[in-house]
Amino acid sequence: MKYIRFSLLLIFILSITDVYSQSWKRERDHIVLGLGGTGFMGDLGGSTKEGSQYMRDYNFSSMRPVGLLGYRYFFIQDAAVRGHLAFGYISGDDSHIKLDGPASPDDVIAAHYRLNRNLNFRSPILELGVQAEYYFLRAYQMGARYRRLTKARGWFGYNFSAYAFLGINGFYFNPQGKFESANYKGSVAAEDLPSDGWYSLRPLKTEGQDYFSTRSQYSPVSISIPFGLGAIFVINRQLSVGLEYGFRTTWTDYIDDVSRTYVDPAIYSEMYAGDPHKIALAEYFSNPTIGILGDNATYPGQQRGNPHNTDAYMFTLITVYYNVPQKRGPGLPRF
Repeated sequence: MKYIRFSLLLIFILSITDVYSQSWKRERDHIVLGLGGTGFMGDLGGSTKEGSQYMRDYNFSSMRPVGLLGYRYFFIQDAAVRGHLAFGYISGDDSHIKLDGPASPDDVIAAHYRLNRNLNFRSPILELGVQAEYYFLRAYQMGARYRRLTKARGWFGYNFSAYAFLGINGFYFNPQGKFESANYKGSVAAEDLPSDGWYSLRPLKTEGQDYFSTRSQYSPVSISIPFGLGAIFVINRQLSVGLEYGFRTTWTDYIDDVSRTYVDPAIYSEMYAGDPHKIALAEYFSNPTIGILGDNATYPGQQRGNPHNTDAYMFTLITVYYNVPQKRGPGLPRF
């Protein structure tokens, strides 16, 4: 009789364990909303050094908004896949460079170079992507009744999850620059200048794309590899909130329209003959220097950007997750 009771108890425990081990399947589908800020690491703005993908090149004054809509699906208990569509803006501006505190002579030279270059940009980012998420900490929601009976709780505040992710995105960008006629020093007469404002840079071919056989026009569509960390706090069975940081390394060096060397602005009178607005814009955006280092610093053939590093951007998001209700399978109790 003792062995029969033990066997029945063991069967009961295993059946209950199996029920709860499958309960995550009722919470595997989530709608994801995100809102936050962007950051850009490239040739413009950033630190006093050359443009790069490193965090030292991040400048908080260039942060811009971003929103995200996505869908997350847990294919196993601790791993999920998420698809998303995001839209936001990124920006960079050489005038944001500041030398606060002690700096090496090389840093001072680099800072003056960027200030003298005086380039700026903004760009929309439309991103479509998919990422795999691994939850190395997970708050398992088993229902209030189960938690009271078993005292089972998650880690950190009892309803906390943390994850790492890696994915792939396709994204569209369109760098734009701000034209200010008061600073224009080109060949077009004042009465023929375009109005002040923001203009798309890619059609202007500011580094002589397609004019020189060695420089082809860049595509406004590219690929990025997102990776990062996230944390989620469960409010109830249907709603969770979180924080996610994702860095995107890309396959393009032209998000900011800057990559290689200066060109002779005289080529634009030939390229855009008969269109003074386009000539003026191309002359201005190819070299809007403020001249503090003299003419030689921005002479044709001098470095304008760094072609050895591609651009990068990042999203920092406050996220909201809504659990899409699932039909209860046969034999599963309500908790």
